[in-house]
Amino acid sequence: MSVRRSLGVDAGGTGTRAVLVSDDAVMARFDDGPLNVLLHDDAFERLVLLIKQSGATAAGLGLAGLRGAAEGHALQVKLSAATGAEIAVADDTEVALLGAFDGGPGIVVIAGTGSNAFGRDEQGRAARVGGHGFLLGDEGSAYAIANRALRAALHSHDGTGPKSSALEKAVTGDYGLDFDAIVRLVHSNPADRQLVARIARVVMELDEPLVRKILDDAAQALVTMALALRAKLGDLPVSMHGGIFGNPQIREAFVAGTGAVAPAKSPEFGALHLLTASTRARQRDEGWAST
Repeated sequence: MSVRRSLGVDAGGTGTRAVLVSDDAVMARFDDGPLNVLLHDDAFERLVLLIKQSGATAAGLGLAGLRGAAEGHALQVKLSAATGAEIAVADDTEVALLGAFDGGPGIVVIAGTGSNAFGRDEQGRAARVGGHGFLLGDEGSAYAIANRALRAALHSHDGTGPKSSALEKAVTGDYGLDFDAIVRLVHSNPADRQLVARIARVVMELDEPLVRKILDDAAQALVTMALALRAKLGDLPVSMHGGIFGNPQIREAFVAGTGAVAPAKSPEFGALHLLTASTRARQRDEGWAST
């Protein structure tokens, strides 16, 4: 009898992480760059390559960019045909929840390059908020923080907003460009979120009134996501995932507003739950408003 080798994958705007497990033992780990099935034309080919190279016989995939259960099912069928492996597909928010509460009920708020939130109660009812992308949402994310900071720096430079020499210096120093060149760079490839999001890290290190206000607003946006899901699903526990929560100001405000706890496991381990019979039960609610 062949040994089952299960691959759990968490693919998002910040990066792709995967773990290969056999008989509950970790056999290998994999890391790759950002992967979003909506934004990256080569997403399918990269997933096929990862599954084949890992030697997995089954794979649970949490994928950024999915916009409904029907889209996930179609991708699942294609990946299974291309790899010969058993495939289960969900979005990256769901696998973050599955990891955060080890398959149990709760709410998870994700804040990395983008932002969104997902919850499921004890009865299996699910709901989601956010996840509308950087053009229409992603409040509280690295992109949103960096976008506001870059706008504030430009207004400071122009004299059309509050002056912050520290913010101006941080932005131009990180890019290694003057403001005219930065504007040209960002507009040269408007679909590349990282051209803006890249400055979030250096901006969040500033002890500066303009930045503190931006971070306060980001934290409140993330709290609002969690509270919106509690209004839909009940008083569920909350967890958090993503690099933005590494910022003490945002993390402390989010915990104070929600009582959030650290996740039990990382999302790639959560993706392995997609392969279990209980999680894959028919008619499982994935929280999509439409399919």
